[in-house]
Amino acid sequence: MAHRKRKQAQKQSNDDDDVGGHDSNKIHSHAHHGKHNGTAREIKEALTKLSNTLPKDTKLEVRHPSLSRNPSVANYIHKALFVTEAEALERKKQVTPATRRRVILLLGIIIGMGLATLLMGQSKDVAYMESFAHYFQDFDLASMVPTGMIPEEFIGNVSAMFKPELLTEEEFNPGEELREVHGYKPKYPVTMIPGIVSTGLESWSTTHNCSKKYFRKRVWGTTTMFKAVLLDKDCWITNMRLDSETGLDPEGVRLRAAQGLEAADYLVPGYWVWAPIIKNLAAIGYDNNNMHLASYDWRLSFANLEVRDGYFSRLKANLELSLKVTGEKHVLVAHSMGSTVLFYFFKWVESDFGGKGGPNWVKDHVHTFVNIAGPMLGVPKTLTAVLSGEVRDTAQLGVVSAYVLEKFFSRRERADLFRSWGGLSSMIPKGGNRVWGSVSSAPDDGTHDEEETLVKAKIAKKEESPGAVPKDKWEGKDSPSFGAMLAFAETSDMDHHTMDESMLLLSKMAGDDYNAMLAKTYTVGASVTKKEMQDSTKRPTSWSNPLEATLPNAPEMRIYCLYGVGKSTERSYSYNRMSDFTPQILDQRPGNVSDETGKIPNIYIDTSVHDDKLGISYGIHQGDGDGTVPLLSTGYMCVEGWKKNLYNPAGIKVVTREFTHQISASPVDIRGGKRTADHVDILGNYQVTKDLLAIVAGRDGDGLEEQIFSKIRDYSAKVDL
Repeated sequence: MAHRKRKQAQKQSNDDDDVGGHDSNKIHSHAHHGKHNGTAREIKEALTKLSNTLPKDTKLEVRHPSLSRNPSVANYIHKALFVTEAEALERKKQVTPATRRRVILLLGIIIGMGLATLLMGQSKDVAYMESFAHYFQDFDLASMVPTGMIPEEFIGNVSAMFKPELLTEEEFNPGEELREVHGYKPKYPVTMIPGIVSTGLESWSTTHNCSKKYFRKRVWGTTTMFKAVLLDKDCWITNMRLDSETGLDPEGVRLRAAQGLEAADYLVPGYWVWAPIIKNLAAIGYDNNNMHLASYDWRLSFANLEVRDGYFSRLKANLELSLKVTGEKHVLVAHSMGSTVLFYFFKWVESDFGGKGGPNWVKDHVHTFVNIAGPMLGVPKTLTAVLSGEVRDTAQLGVVSAYVLEKFFSRRERADLFRSWGGLSSMIPKGGNRVWGSVSSAPDDGTHDEEETLVKAKIAKKEESPGAVPKDKWEGKDSPSFGAMLAFAETSDMDHHTMDESMLLLSKMAGDDYNAMLAKTYTVGASVTKKEMQDSTKRPTSWSNPLEATLPNAPEMRIYCLYGVGKSTERSYSYNRMSDFTPQILDQRPGNVSDETGKIPNIYIDTSVHDDKLGISYGIHQGDGDGTVPLLSTGYMCVEGWKKNLYNPAGIKVVTREFTHQISASPVDIRGGKRTADHVDILGNYQVTKDLLAIVAGRDGDGLEEQIFSKIRDYSAKVDL
């Protein structure tokens, strides 16, 4: 009976297709039949009458909104699309064999990952696979497939097919163990300050044409970012770039930091950042009443964070309110660049030019500063990023991948984008030659991991481009130390550049706008006398530089420095300059400002340079560190600088705890396992988490003393300060 009714409805619908209008006026309906057949028929009749008033070459398509269960006639008509016959024909032509292969590939990836997730089952050893389920929450395949190729009802729900409810529970250890066995519970309220690129950035633009489609979507973070970069690159760059003169939003663009704990728990679905810390704090009793993540727009210079967003004023108000409500001082936990942001805050909140809190504000409101992998003296890769748009990650791509990247997002484009981000430049190496060394010697020379470097060098030699010659010798020049931050090849007609000389080169290449921003925002020098420190510590430009600004007047506060060692880290670079007669296969030019010779400084990391003994691979000179920040930057202030009265006049106790990088042998530990000390993955390190929980629970007296595995004390003794 029901079957006959459906056939009658189908026949009636087919008959309706021939009602009225011209022969060329066809009405295509994707409307559902059965329950809503009467509604669909009414719409067809209305649109058929409407079609009589349209040109003969017009065709109407009525699409049923698949997510609407009780659509009204008005909703159907509102969804009607008017297309010409020519447009309809062109739409069919879009479905090419290449398009079909692309869709098959995408479906294959989804099905393969979905099956892998399901087949892994409940195994504790592969619990990380649940992260793939989160990936599809923001993945809409329908938007990537041409209309008309596959029915909307199917393609629009493909991603939903692979969102399994995995039954494995998250492990909240060591938090659960410490709560159950040792009675850990919250004592101090906690505020977390993430590092660079950790916080998601969402668009609030409503006036800029290309930005409207991203309204309240994350242009940085989530898979929306990947789709925007790949399919809408120019618009993505427009949103991400800051104004070169003001360092603020370009006209018509508003990008703001996401808020709440979810702002930096995952960078993209499946790739955690602060999630392990948040889960373990929750395991001992924390929630959003006593745990706060102070997210910020990491692109902005520190001064502009306050100018545009009032970031430091908000942070100050939150800490004051917390003290009033709980009666306890705060534990401030900062990671990576967040540690530099927090150091700036300490000076800002005390100063009459900033928060006007007075000399005792930090003492009254902050119990502990936990500095996790903080680059207190900067990061060499920041220099190369703004100089030529390159870092180790791009240099080690290999010939084919590098070519594709260059064509899609050239070094000039990358350098211009990086220079617009005032926050990035806060991590330009500080201290100059006094800290980073001369051409002939540096405090940390010889710190590379020879075994790891040897493996990478062998791989690199196999992937060299035709004609590239490994350079085990320096063609007439002495083998450079780490102090030669930019070691130029003999053929470049340029001398090796120390840190001081590299800054001069950057000033010639970067342009007036960048130089002006840098001069009014940051300093990169060092004060070595009390008189110099008295002058420099008062200047806002020095507040992000611990060599030119003192720690706050908070003698009862404690500082814990927790960072990784034992992982090869980029420390200096082999550079070259292409001659005017060299074929320009790639756009190697990072800028268009002439140097003293009148030529465009066509410089780049020379990836053909390899030297096993010196720890050089793909032109990257590698030393000890956490894979991103060199040991000198994470360790010097903690073990030496802040032990001096010049930089720590209040005598704040500083405890340094190093963690040796150890990779899990299990293939399922794709982030390195519980003992990784990688710059980002250290936030999931088991022992680091235990230390942090001991601090926030008021148990920091339980064995948290100095723990040094590296040669940082020896290197610090050689620093000229």
